Amino acid sequence: EVPAMDEKMIAIDGRSLQVSCTGVGPVTLLILSGSNILFPGLEYAPLADALSPWYSVLIPSKFGYGHSGLTDAPRDVDTVVEEYRGVLAALERPLPVVLAAHSMGFLEALHWARKYPKEVSALVGLDPAVPQVYQHMELETVHRRLEDLHRSSWKRGLLFRLTSRALLRRFPASERRELAPAARRNFVSVVWVNEARDLPRSIRQVQQEGPPASVPALFLVSNGKGTPLPQEEWRMCARTYLSAFSVSSLHLLDL
Repeated sequence: EVPAMDEKMIAIDGRSLQVSCTGVGPVTLLILSGSNILFPGLEYAPLADALSPWYSVLIPSKFGYGHSGLTDAPRDVDTVVEEYRGVLAALERPLPVVLAAHSMGFLEALHWARKYPKEVSALVGLDPAVPQVYQHMELETVHRRLEDLHRSSWKRGLLFRLTSRALLRRFPASERRELAPAARRNFVSVVWVNEARDLPRSIRQVQQEGPPASVPALFLVSNGKGTPLPQEEWRMCARTYLSAFSVSSLHLLDL
């Protein structure tokens, strides 16, 4: 029988980082969150439950997400990967692990696999945003807008009130009231601002490092709806990047 999700708070650099844990399998699989996912432990719980008979699944909520603390530390891939590694060390999880990374989280997975190849046995891209995707995004504009919202508490508060119902609608009504304070605290926090500020540097770093071609990779790619690119361009970016891996598989989903 698969145990229910266990929530742990891990001390990393003097702050608390939430990790959602489930599963009984011999291999540890980390689900690395995409950007602006308010509650990763809830967002990816259905996937974790489905994988739990075969894997021990961990869903770390980065600082500024879920019930983790806030931080004004840099949010580049190198810093975030070291925080993830601290989680594994604190939980005494054996290496190597499988990294299943969604959207922007795939940059962190790529950097981890390049810097510490013996720690990563496989990569799963959950609709991964590969480095080439960001050429089509106005990253500086996003950063300026987030910075402006963060500086103005009344703008941030108003926008949260206007969007909170949509942001929390996927969660059961009974949980929304309990989740609202953490969502309000995290919404356009300094973490979001610093993520946007550090993203161009992270993209350049991952591009310079190149794909970790020796690590087996599986990509699950959507129809592109909600991404910055049309369907075929979104899929072509993934397909082109995946071609560098020596062992790879691609699955296209009309979702």
